[in-house]
Amino acid sequence: MKYTPELDGIRALSILLVMISHAGFGHIVPGGFGVTIFFFISGYLITSLLIAEAEKYKHIDLKKFYIRRFWRLLPPAIYFIVISSLLIFYINNSIKISEIFAALFYSANYYKIFIHFTNVDGLLSPFNILWSLAIEEHFYILFAPLLAFTYRSNRYYQIIVAFLVLPLVIRLGYALTFPDMLHEGGYTYSATEARIDSIAFGCFMAYLIHKPIQKEWVEKHILKSRYFFFGVIAIVSSLLVRDLFFRETFRYTIQNIGLFLILSNILFNSAKIYSAARSFLSSKILTYIGKLSYSLYLQHWLSLTIVSYALHANKLSIVWQLSFWGLTIITTLVSYYVIEQPTLALRRKYGSNV
Repeated sequence: MKYTPELDGIRALSILLVMISHAGFGHIVPGGFGVTIFFFISGYLITSLLIAEAEKYKHIDLKKFYIRRFWRLLPPAIYFIVISSLLIFYINNSIKISEIFAALFYSANYYKIFIHFTNVDGLLSPFNILWSLAIEEHFYILFAPLLAFTYRSNRYYQIIVAFLVLPLVIRLGYALTFPDMLHEGGYTYSATEARIDSIAFGCFMAYLIHKPIQKEWVEKHILKSRYFFFGVIAIVSSLLVRDLFFRETFRYTIQNIGLFLILSNILFNSAKIYSAARSFLSSKILTYIGKLSYSLYLQHWLSLTIVSYALHANKLSIVWQLSFWGLTIITTLVSYYVIEQPTLALRRKYGSNV
C-alpha cells in the first residue's frame, strides 16, 4: 500500500480538534469528535495494510503484525508513562502501582470508568488520555486474527458488519438499563465494546475500496457530492443535538456514517473540488503535524497537567496558552525524534510501510 499523505492531513485536523478543545475551547470545539476521526482512520489504514498483505503473500503474519504494533505504540507510550509517573509522584507524594499497570497494559479505559485514576492537585491524571489507545489495541487484538482466519473465504465483511452494529446495541442497552448512570465521558464513551464501531467503519471503507466489485459499487453510488453533503449534515446535526441519551447512543453511529460519506469522497472522488481538498490535506504543514499526531496526543495532555499545576492561571489567559502550546511542541518533538524515529527501522524489519 502506497503512502497516502491525505491521511496524515486528516490526522492533523483530528489532533488539532482534540488539542484546541483541551486548551480551554471545549465548549465550541468538539475534541471527542477528533478522537472518533482517529478511530476511523486507524481502522481504514490498518485494514488496508492487512488486506494488501493477504493479497500479496496469501496470508497475514500475525506475529509480525503485533511486533509492528508494539514498536509503533509502546516506545512513546512508555516515555509518556514514565514522565507522567514521576510527575504524579512529585505532586501527590505517592502513586498507585495499579494505575501504572493500567496505563502500561492497555486497560486505562476500564480503569477510568470503574475505578478512576487519582487526581493530580485537583486535575485529571495524565493517564486518563490513554483510554483511546486501549480501545484501539483491544480491537486489533480481536480483529486481526479474525481477518487472518476468514479472508480466504471473503466473509470477513460479516465480522466488520457485526462490529458496526453491536456497539450501538450495547450503548442503547446500557442507556435504557442504567439511565441514571449515563454521563458524557462514561461507559458509553470510553468502553471498548461501546466504541469500536468507529474503528469498524474505517475497516468497512477499506473492505469496500480494496475489492474491485465493491469499489465499483462505491464509485457508482457513494462518490457523489450529495452524499458528501449528507455526511456533513449528519455530523453537524450530531454535534448540535445536546440530548444526553442521543449523545451517548446514536451520536457515534451518525458521526461514523457521516465520516464514511465524507472521507470516501475526499479520498477517492476525482471531481475537482475533492482534488483541491486532497491537495490541502497533503500540504507539508498538515502532513508534518499528522506525522507528529501520536506524540502530540500524548504530550499535549501531559503538558496541560504541568502548565495547569505550575501556573494556576485561567486557561484562556495568554500566559497559559503560550506555556501550554510551547511546552507541548517541545515535548512532542523530543518524543518524535528521540523515541519514535529510532524505532522506524525495527518496524520496517517486520513489514511496516512507514
